Amino acid sequence: MATKHLIVKAARTALGLSRKDLAELAGLSDRTIYNIETAQDYVLLDTLMKVRSVFRERGVELVEPNEHSGWGLFFVADDGDR
Repeated sequence: MATKHLIVKAARTALGLSRKDLAELAGLSDRTIYNIETAQDYVLLDTLMKVRSVFRERGVELVEPNEHSGWGLFFVADDGDR
C-alpha cells in the first residue's frame, strides 16, 4: 500500500514541481518537504493541508486511505482535456 510520503512525492513529481517549488507555494521550508517525502518526521495536519492545497489548485487530489485502500492520487481533468 502506498504511504503518505510516497504519494506526496508522486504528486509533486507529476506536477513537475521541485521540492523548493512546492515549499515556496505552500509557505513551508525545503526541509519540511524533504521530511514529508522521506518519512523523516511526523507530519502535522496543518502542514499536510498546505501541501494538499497546492496540489488541489493544480488539479491533483490526495485521496486518504480507507478500509479498502491506502493513499492515492486523483487527477482532475481541466476543460481542455474534455
